[in-house]
Amino acid sequence: MSLFQDQDQTVDWGRKGSQAVVTLACLFIVLTGMKIAANVLVPIVYAFFLAVLSYPMVRWLRRHRVPAGLALGITMLVNLGVLAGLVTVGVRLLISFWRDLPHYLRGLEKYSNDLGAWLELKGVADAKTMLGGVFDWNTLIGYATKQDVMGNLTGLLGTTFGTLATFLASLIMITIVMMFILMEAHGTQSRLQAVHLSGGPDFTGLMRSADDIQKYLGVKTLISALTGLMAGFWCWFFDLHYPLLWALLAFLFNYIPAVGSTAACVPAIVEALVQHGPGTAVFVAIGYGGINFFLDNFVQPTMLGNRFGISPLVVILSVIFWGWLWGPLGMFLAVPLTMVLKVLLDNNAEFQWISVAMAKKKVRHGEVEVAGYDLQMNDDETIGSGASTEIPGRKK
Repeated sequence: MSLFQDQDQTVDWGRKGSQAVVTLACLFIVLTGMKIAANVLVPIVYAFFLAVLSYPMVRWLRRHRVPAGLALGITMLVNLGVLAGLVTVGVRLLISFWRDLPHYLRGLEKYSNDLGAWLELKGVADAKTMLGGVFDWNTLIGYATKQDVMGNLTGLLGTTFGTLATFLASLIMITIVMMFILMEAHGTQSRLQAVHLSGGPDFTGLMRSADDIQKYLGVKTLISALTGLMAGFWCWFFDLHYPLLWALLAFLFNYIPAVGSTAACVPAIVEALVQHGPGTAVFVAIGYGGINFFLDNFVQPTMLGNRFGISPLVVILSVIFWGWLWGPLGMFLAVPLTMVLKVLLDNNAEFQWISVAMAKKKVRHGEVEVAGYDLQMNDDETIGSGASTEIPGRKK
């Protein structure tokens, strides 16, 4: 198909432009509201995705003739037990690490001064001064040596929820909302069909996306657990003091696509550098890189397949967008939220092209194929048939 083709009808660009301006204005208002209401929306969104992740346990228990109330109670107890265990172990390890933080900062200061002196010997003028100006080591060490450990950690770990009291309130909200979602989950499909038959919107695509998100979150949790286990073993092998802390960090940060695994390896590399020198730090970095490369490029694609065909560029942009909108907590759910958004766009005739643009594409025999795209096609049609300027799935 030629890029320049005859148009069967004249396009009213004035009307199209006005619609675009109105759409952008509405989008701006919606995003502003979502950002202002983050303290309410973020717990609800987390409750929804945790319920989606937990529902297979409820379904399995009910299939084995466990009463509905008991199945729900067991699932909630397992969730709360896992959460309480992670929080307790994480806080204890962070408190212990905070006491040793001045030691690591002094070690980094020494390596920074040594690097500056080496660069000056190689002819780089004022290298030591420039490197010393990157971080105010005295202020950092003074802050780390304060006695109020819990107060420092609270300030350090402050997130979208704000203060510790707000965090606890949000945690209670997540638990309650998740419990009611799980209570209402059985029979949701029939309820949505009744809504559609009553003249409401068709949520069939959204229900399919819920199944996809459930699979994605399950596989991502497994991959994150493997990442944490292997990273913790690697750190233990090189005799680092906090292998369990770095394992938990690798597990949690692996939920953030692209940048999470990189951020999780930095503290372990810093500890290896200060404790055992540059050689060990290099080996720790290589180990982290190998773990992430193997799991992200071989294990995860094998388990997920190509149904979750979101472009890598869209993944990166989604992390930036949801991080801007809802802070660090938004980054953890960037991909599931983008998957939901993609389904909503896919079921809207006016904005379906955005869903196609978000899809992961590859070129085979000079033709573009769109991975994970669910368009209605005839038996003789192939996704991505034709030149790259054609809309996938449309008849010629």
